[in-house]
Formats: sequence, structure tokens, C-alpha cells
Amino acid sequence: MNYNQSVPTGEGIRLGLDTTKRLLELLGDPQEKLQFIHIAGTNGKGSTASFVSTALAYAGYKVGRYVSPVVFEEREKIRWMQGEKVVYISEEEFEDVISRVQAAIHIMQEGGEALPTEFEIETAAAFLAFEEWHCDVVVLETGMGGRLDSTNVVKNVVCSVITPVAMDHMKFLGDTLEKIAMEKAGIIKEKVPVVVCQTEQVVKECLQRTCLQRNTTMTEVCMEQIFIRETDSEGSLFDYGSWQGIRISLAGTFQVKNACLALECIGQLKGKFEISPRQLCQGFEHTLWQGRFEKISRDPVVVADGAHNPAAMYSFCESVLSYYKKNKKIGIMGVFEDKDYKKMAELAEGIFEKIYTITPPSKRGLSAEILAGELASRGVEAEPCDSIKEALGRALGSDGSEDTGEMNTTRAVFIFGSLSILREAYQLLY
Repeated sequence: MNYNQSVPTGEGIRLGLDTTKRLLELLGDPQEKLQFIHIAGTNGKGSTASFVSTALAYAGYKVGRYVSPVVFEEREKIRWMQGEKVVYISEEEFEDVISRVQAAIHIMQEGGEALPTEFEIETAAAFLAFEEWHCDVVVLETGMGGRLDSTNVVKNVVCSVITPVAMDHMKFLGDTLEKIAMEKAGIIKEKVPVVVCQTEQVVKECLQRTCLQRNTTMTEVCMEQIFIRETDSEGSLFDYGSWQGIRISLAGTFQVKNACLALECIGQLKGKFEISPRQLCQGFEHTLWQGRFEKISRDPVVVADGAHNPAAMYSFCESVLSYYKKNKKIGIMGVFEDKDYKKMAELAEGIFEKIYTITPPSKRGLSAEILAGELASRGVEAEPCDSIKEALGRALGSDGSEDTGEMNTTRAVFIFGSLSILREAYQLLY
């Protein structure tokens, strides 16, 4: 889905809604013909959206999904699902919608108007596709922030969801939790129910104030009502309030909270989208979300996780310690330079016997050498590598650089940081 050569775009990141609104106006406002569940937050957006989407799909609804970032290919960004079927936008469909977007951009260009960014173009293309597919509902994730995120042009929202808010994208969203929470709260609409999962009091208060201003209700995930019956590296079985015996196949201690947030969202859909208990259980058990504490190899054990900021890193480390107590833990880590990689390195201390670092394939990628130096300053043995292939070879001992004896039976390798580093690992191991 490479359109960059033929479609003029604006600057890389520009927060604001005017350009998106103008582009969509020229396209006939396809978003006005759709209903949305809108999800903002720092961590857990994708997992929460996956639980909600799959449950709705198993209830028979045609559900659109707009996903960012992706792991394997660009077509993952725009998809629909119904029942067990998941369909990514085809190359032909994408060419069709992008040609319509291109025509609208040329009108803007001729008028001397500001041109849309790549994310704004993809958002408009997604809305066109969802309209063409006649989706019953679209589960829509913000790209960054909320208030000025280009997805926030939507009006027909049936539920607003805000996942845990943490320090991230401070350059654009603000340097305090309260400022960042205010940006996320920007998706809250007048009289549209809001569900949240937050532990920070300052965030709760900010969201509650916004809900009062918008004349709507805020439902929180109640941690005291979560009872985990079983949990391991294959998933969890838990109860939450009146929801009993919910099984999820997504591993990671944090996924139960994401699932509970999805349950609260589904609870708000009654009267609009009906989901039976059986359909809900089927949907949750069959929910997949790649690159989130996912075991991509069993022998040897290799786990991939997009722990891309300190809050996600904390949850990731919690799961590593919970599920792999007896394993020798080797890490492969790559992060973006605009993340708080020093804090992430601090969290890795005392968990991994050794970490191989790589530079993510992006202009924002932090060099493997700088990351290795930061880890070493925290007492973590670290070694920079030129590629995922080299790092995997060393971590698994297949290049002869590690002892390949008894250690192989207990070793677990964890690939974490930016989602952009995971694609090659999947290709090498699958």
C-alpha cells in the first residue's frame, strides 16, 4: 500500500482537525454514515479494541477496525471482521479509496490549502472503506492523544473508551499526566457514555471533570471485582463482577484489566448492540492481538511484546517475572529515541541475564550502541547487534556464541520495545 509517490502529503505530525475535516468534506463525509466506539489512551488500546471487536463480530455484527501501528503489513491498518472471519483491505480496494482521496487532495492543493499528513490520508481512506463495506460499527483507535487526533472528527460515537494514561509523546501532548489526560479526554462527547481503566488519581479527576462538562457518565473498571482463577503464559480465566468464567487467550497479567475494560464497554452497548453471554465468551477466548506478550516460539521459548514506553515496560516485566520465574531470561530490545529509554533500561535491571540491543528500522530509532550503554550503566550486561537475525542467533545460541548445553532447556528469549522490530522476528521464526 505504497502511495507516497503519487499522493502529496503534509508534514509528518501535525495535530489538529481542520485539514481532516476539509478532506472528508470533499469525500462526502463518509464517517457521518457510520457508528463508532472510540478508544484513546497510552497503553492497551489495541488489546481492548480487539476484545470489543471480536465479541461484536461473534455476535454477528460487521465490525470495522482501524489499527495503528501494525506489525506485519500496512493492510492490517484497515480491516473488518464478522464471526470468525477477519479481512484486511485488499490492494485493489486500497487503490480505489486512495485514488478518491488523491482527487480530493489535488483540489486542496490547487486551492493553496494545507495538505493532509500521512495519518490523515489513511484515516480518510479507512472511513471510505468502512462505508463501502457497510460496517455496523467501527472500533476506532486514536493515533496519538485524542482532542486533536484526526480520528476525533467522528460524531456518531456510541461509547468512548480511555485505556490507562501514562507519560508518552510528551513533545506533543504535554509534560505532566494531567496535561496528557486532558488530551485523551478530548474524545469524550456530549451524553456519550465513557468507560475507563485508570490507577492515577490525577487522571481519574481530569476524566471525571470532562464527563461532567459533557453531561455524561463515567464507568471505571473496579479492580476489587477482578478475581483471576487461573493465569499462565497461555492466557487467563477470570471473573469480573457479574461476568463469570471469562477465558482469554492473550497472555500477560495486564490483559485481564484490558478485558475488563472491554467488558465495561460492552455493558454500555446494551440496547444498541446485543451480545449474548455465549457470544461474548466465544469472542474473548478467540481474541488475538499479535505482538503483545505473544509466544511466537515454544521450543525454544521466544516471546514478543511491544513494550514501547515505561508504563508498558513495567507491565511487560511484571508478566516476565510472573510466568518465567525458572527460566534464564535473555532480552532483545530496540526502542525509539523519543521514548524514555533511560527509565525502560532501569526497569530491565535485575530481570535479564543479558540483553542484545538493535536499532529499530525508523528515523526515530535509538542506536543499539546508545541503548546498550544505558543498560550497562544500570548493571545489565548488554551487547549491540546489527539486526534481529544476529540478535536472535546470539540469544538462542545458534551462532555458537552462547553455551548450547543444558541452558537451552530453560532459556526464554524476550523481544521487546518498538513494534517495528518484531516483524523480522516473526518472519525468521514462523
